[in-house]
Amino acid sequence: MQREMGATEKLYYRDPSMLEFDARTVEVAAREGRCEVVLDRTCFYPGGGGQPSDRGMLGGSKVVEVVSRDGEIVHVVEPALGAGEVHGSVDPARRRDFMEQHTGQHIVSQALITVAGLETVSVHFGDEDTTIELKADAVDGQVLRQAEDLANTVIKENRRVLLHEIDRSEVARFPLRRTPPDAGRLRIVEVEGFDWAACGGIHVGSTGAVFLAQVIGQEKIRGHARVHVMLGSRAREDYRRKVALAQGLGRLLTCGEPFLLGRVEELLKNERETARELRRLKLLQAISDADESAAAARGMAGAMFIRRVFDGAGTDYLKAFADRVIATPGRVVTAIDRSAEGFQWIVAHSLGERPELPGLLAPLFAMAEAKGGGRGARMQGVGGRADAVSAFADAIESAVARGLG
Repeated sequence: MQREMGATEKLYYRDPSMLEFDARTVEVAAREGRCEVVLDRTCFYPGGGGQPSDRGMLGGSKVVEVVSRDGEIVHVVEPALGAGEVHGSVDPARRRDFMEQHTGQHIVSQALITVAGLETVSVHFGDEDTTIELKADAVDGQVLRQAEDLANTVIKENRRVLLHEIDRSEVARFPLRRTPPDAGRLRIVEVEGFDWAACGGIHVGSTGAVFLAQVIGQEKIRGHARVHVMLGSRAREDYRRKVALAQGLGRLLTCGEPFLLGRVEELLKNERETARELRRLKLLQAISDADESAAAARGMAGAMFIRRVFDGAGTDYLKAFADRVIATPGRVVTAIDRSAEGFQWIVAHSLGERPELPGLLAPLFAMAEAKGGGRGARMQGVGGRADAVSAFADAIESAVARGLG
C-alpha cells in the first residue's frame, strides 16, 4: 500500500503510565511471514538499553514483538492486521515490571559506585531477575550488603525520577555514570540527587515504586562479576516464596526458622553416615554371596566356574563380588547385574596369565548388544539386552573353557 513518511510519535516518552491509545496505520507489510505494522503514534515501547519491549494488543491482534527502525516503531502482530484506525493496549503488568527493573537497576548501579567504585559494564533484564555485570572479578559480600542498604534507602525516600532532554554540548551539567553517545540529543534519566544516566528506557515516576532491591547472588562471567538482583514486585514475590518455603520446612523438620540450617546440616550428616554404613553392609553381603557361590562352584577344564546374575545390585556390589571370588587361585567368575536399562558385567579369573579374555569375549558382544574393555584376566562392561543375559553368560563359560583347552 501507499504509505506516509514520518517518525512514529512516541507516546511512551510523553507519559509512561499511558497504556491505552488510538492510532492510524501508516504501513502494514508482510515480511518473512510476519505482519509488521507502523502507526502514526504508539504507547508500545520497542525496548533498548537492556529493557525488553512491550507486549499487548492492537485491535484484535496480539503484539508479539516491537522494534525501532529508522525512527519508526514497528509492531509485529498475530494475526495480520488491516489498514485504518486501530486501538492499542499495552500489557500493564509487563510494562510495570520492566519499569521497576530498569529504575531499580539505575539505583543499584549507582549504589555500587558510591559504596565501592564498582562500575556497571552491562545489564540484563530477564524474566526471573535482573543482572548487573561489574568491572570486577568478584564483589565482597559486605560490599553488596552495603550497596543494597543504600539502594533501599533511596527507594524508601521516594525520590523523583526526572527526565532531561539535552543537546550533547550540555552533557557537562550532569555527573553521568557512563560516557554517553557522541552525537544527537540525549535523554538523561535522573534519580533525584543520586544518579544520572543517559538512557532511552522508560521509568517509574519515583523511587518508591521500585519497593525493594534485594541482591540474591553473584557469579563470574567473561572475567567480570555478574550480580543477580530482585527488584520491585519480583522482590516482594521472592520474599513471599521464601517465607512460605521456610514455614514449610519448619513444619516438616519440626523446628523454628532460626534452627532450620542446623537441622538440615544434622540430617545431611546422618544421611552420609547411613549411606556409608549401608555401603559397608552391602559390600559385606557381596563377600558373603561370593563365598556361598564359590562353595557351589562347578569344575570345568581344571578351573572352578562361579556365575551369578543379580538384579539391581549396583556397580560396587558387582565389583566386590568378583574381587572376592578371584581372591582365591584357580577360579573364573562371571558376574552380571540386570537393570531396566540393560545390564553390567564382569568376567575375571585367577588362573595366571592365560587365558587372555579380550580375544575370547569380544566376538560374543553382538549377541547381547554388549560392549566393554579390559585385558588379560579381567574384562567388564555393559549390555543393552537384558533378555540375552543367560545366553551371554553361557557363551562366556564355553569360550573360557575352550581357552583353557
